[in-house]
Amino acid sequence: MEEGSGMQARSSTNVKGIDVSHWQGAIDWSKVATDGVKYVFIKATEGVSGVDSRLWANALAASSAGIKVGYYHYARPENNNDAVKEARHFASTVAGYPCQWPLVLDVEGEASKLGARALTQWCAAFLTELERASGRRAMIYSGASFARTYLGKELAGWPLWIAHYSVDKPMDNSTWDRWAIFQYSDKGRVAGIAGNVDLNAMEAEFYGRYAEEDEPMTKEEREAFEQLSAQVAQLAGTVDSLTKQLESATAKIPAPKWFVSEFGESVVAQMSDPTGTMEFWRAVAVSLRTMGYQKV
Repeated sequence: MEEGSGMQARSSTNVKGIDVSHWQGAIDWSKVATDGVKYVFIKATEGVSGVDSRLWANALAASSAGIKVGYYHYARPENNNDAVKEARHFASTVAGYPCQWPLVLDVEGEASKLGARALTQWCAAFLTELERASGRRAMIYSGASFARTYLGKELAGWPLWIAHYSVDKPMDNSTWDRWAIFQYSDKGRVAGIAGNVDLNAMEAEFYGRYAEEDEPMTKEEREAFEQLSAQVAQLAGTVDSLTKQLESATAKIPAPKWFVSEFGESVVAQMSDPTGTMEFWRAVAVSLRTMGYQKV
């Protein structure tokens, strides 16, 4: 297209969805499903080895709640990563997961360090290998300004998921004349999710083309899947609890009252950094007791 001929604006026929990662924490997907959310894209992988810590829990629970699931990979070409290796990592990680949508390459941020020509070639190599390795269609996500500046015409054959906030019509670019998905807000509020979440509009035609791609589960498969989902949700809750305990245990704090009561303020005043973890204060206390230190 000629730049400026215009992408389409968001409309009432678009289908509402969200995208999530571990940053959203534990999600109540049954509540999400009651808030008009028809689909979700879940962060799966990053770079050549990263896997999102909530991928498995989100995929199982969202699918069990009847939400149509897809996945995205956050690219790290600026780390001199090979496009084929990143694509294979993504494909192998989500193999066997419930999936209705094309697999997504998320390219933004520091990927710009490659420059437009090299980055376009990197993305084309990634998308080509991803489709080969996964047997699925691929698509590309990027911010409107980023796409306009860095993503060349060689990528026009892959569907576009574009991000541009607080507007009804995203910025035009010279590679794509239409978007398949439009991320129009990063401050959405959805039932079942604490805090903000990205909101997306999907073209109705695109939704209809892919929404029923996977074969529906049998009654027995659905029951087994729901049991596994419940187990994963319970495990995720346990992991969240342990994570909070670990964060608490490793947090640096001022001298506890029991320490000051036993050894006095003068000991603390002599420290270059009068903060430490609870384990640190216990270790100092043991050391002072061993030396026979008496409070002044």
